[in-house]
Amino acid sequence: MDPTRNVNDQSDRKLDENYIYGRWGIYQTVQAAIVFYNILPTAFQLLIGVFIGYRPAFQCLPRSEFENQTFNTNGSFIAYEKCHVRLENNYTSKDTASLIKYTACTNGYEYNLDKESTFVTEMDLVCDQAYLGELVQTLIMTGQLVGAAFASSLSDKYGRKTVHLTSHLLTLALGIGVAFSPNYMVLAILKFILGVVQQGMVMTNVVLGLELFAEDKRFYSEAISLICWATGLVIMSGIAYLMRDYSWRYLQIVMTCFSLFSLLQYWVQDESLRWLSANGKKFAVEKVVRKVARWNKVNYEDLKNIVDKRMASTEQNTQKVDDKETTTENTQQGKLAVEKYSFVTILRNRRIFLISLIIWFTWVTNTFTYFGMTLTSTSLAGNRFLNFFLSSFAEYIAVIFEYSMLRCLGRRTISIVFHAACAVSLASATLLSQFSGGNSNLQMASVVTTFVGKAAITGSFSILFLFTPELYPTNLRNAGIGFSSTFSRLGALISPFVGTLAEEVPWAPGTIFSGMCFIVTLLILKVPETRGVELPQNLKEVEELYNKNRRSWQRDKSRKLYKAVHLKLQGDSEDNNLE
Repeated sequence: MDPTRNVNDQSDRKLDENYIYGRWGIYQTVQAAIVFYNILPTAFQLLIGVFIGYRPAFQCLPRSEFENQTFNTNGSFIAYEKCHVRLENNYTSKDTASLIKYTACTNGYEYNLDKESTFVTEMDLVCDQAYLGELVQTLIMTGQLVGAAFASSLSDKYGRKTVHLTSHLLTLALGIGVAFSPNYMVLAILKFILGVVQQGMVMTNVVLGLELFAEDKRFYSEAISLICWATGLVIMSGIAYLMRDYSWRYLQIVMTCFSLFSLLQYWVQDESLRWLSANGKKFAVEKVVRKVARWNKVNYEDLKNIVDKRMASTEQNTQKVDDKETTTENTQQGKLAVEKYSFVTILRNRRIFLISLIIWFTWVTNTFTYFGMTLTSTSLAGNRFLNFFLSSFAEYIAVIFEYSMLRCLGRRTISIVFHAACAVSLASATLLSQFSGGNSNLQMASVVTTFVGKAAITGSFSILFLFTPELYPTNLRNAGIGFSSTFSRLGALISPFVGTLAEEVPWAPGTIFSGMCFIVTLLILKVPETRGVELPQNLKEVEELYNKNRRSWQRDKSRKLYKAVHLKLQGDSEDNNLE
């Protein structure tokens, strides 16, 4: 008796031939849970700098024998400021004092937090060294740029699981290493490498989740992923608050411990069945199919037929083009003829390249706006932990709206709605803040509209992780989203300095954010809609998707033209009748 066939209950239920796993079951539920859990470590490592790199209020440290900020003796006046010590002659009065000496803080600095609360306070990254604090976050973003460029291509070539697991294990090791950094140089280097492997986790995790779901359920993957991301930030704000009296190193260790799961991940997570079938890995496919059939209690032969048809379709659609390699291995090695793509494929295919340019600018806009708002949330008035919590909690609002819209609207439409909402909200917040004139009601309205903008950019950022990979074929999918994320790092690299810009020109960040979002709402109209379309396996299917979108545009224009002409003729007819 076939052990993969369950005779008791559900094995006779008809399988969906368009879904490579046949139907949803326990197997996909377990695999999806692993994917969603792995979102938490990526959120922690990327944004923990909000807490461990926080810069509190400070001033020059007075001499040990002086307790007060000022000291008066022999007619002199000593003032300990943020970055300088001022010595003045005070024979008459403080207001008319003459400057005697103006020096840097020779005794160091004192903070309104413990010296070891953050790496900024521990290493005195203030005053002329202040840029080094922001540089740490910039180095993480730079690492992400490198990781997105290389990890995505490696994932398409060697598999999603291989790259993801390697990145996760390195995240665990490097995260612990950061906590034991003896100096700034070591901290900076480790943070950069951590950014590389963190992005390796993100890119592969997105695709692993996406390829688990059937076409009509793919939006569940992104909605749940956004919930997990927001939950991770909320959890981090709570843990950071509870550990506020401890060294930043302990917080780094605690948050990194969420990656201990990587030690077990090899044995519990499987490679994407879509990737295995697209790359002709016959033996690996058979192993996974048997496991799926056993766990989901379906007929092995029926499920195997679905996968075989998918692999045969991939082989038949293999085309000879300049920028891809077609490889045929002996079937004894368990491989079939498959298409191989690279970044050159995007550059040489005019239609894919133009769509990619729009998507890349959209990613830059979203990373710059999202991280610019998130990283400055603790600098707002009030409790920094509460501010970060509220900023993170606002992302749940995006989840609600995104989930609701994904059930009835296309990816492109939702992206337009979110970007437009963000543009209007941030423009309104900037105007209200600029012209509030100290009015508490206007200031409160500015804060509320800012949180609305944060929710909107979160939703638009989230939909990109679903929308982008749907525009590329299987063997270019991870590279497609990877290179999009690579270009997006341009926005992320400068986002840590948004706070500095706001101090000099308060209205500038909001104006830039809203302007870029408005441009995206116009450009995204040229991108094809992917709702209701099965994930393309090869370039031929991608061309069909783009052609379908082009024909849709032409039909819409024809309908509008026909309607306009019809109304014009109808109006002329009515005028003639009146005459």
